[in-house]
Amino acid sequence: MEAVKSLLKPKPTPQQQLREWQRRLRNEGRNIERQIRDVQKEEKKVEKAIRDAAKRGDMGSAKALAKELVQSRKAVNRLYENKAQLNSISMHLGEIVGNGRRLPRIFLSR
Repeated sequence: MEAVKSLLKPKPTPQQQLREWQRRLRNEGRNIERQIRDVQKEEKKVEKAIRDAAKRGDMGSAKALAKELVQSRKAVNRLYENKAQLNSISMHLGEIVGNGRRLPRIFLSR
């Protein structure tokens, strides 16, 4: 049934494909932002746990929690890098489709 539907459906134009791809990239960017917020919330909880452990004099668990905190900050930085790459891809796609629209005009003007 899916094969029949795909045969009957017209092929999307480059602009429609671009819109769909950019929509998906924006959705993924929002998902990454959500993950960043969740990790940062956990960081605050870990910071509080470190302070509590230090007050109790439990330096072993405080060090372990501090290492966890460093790892979570590295994870947040990686997530920001991923989001920047998604934005870059989105801009490049727009540029490619824009150039594709301009090329026929350039050749016609010669």
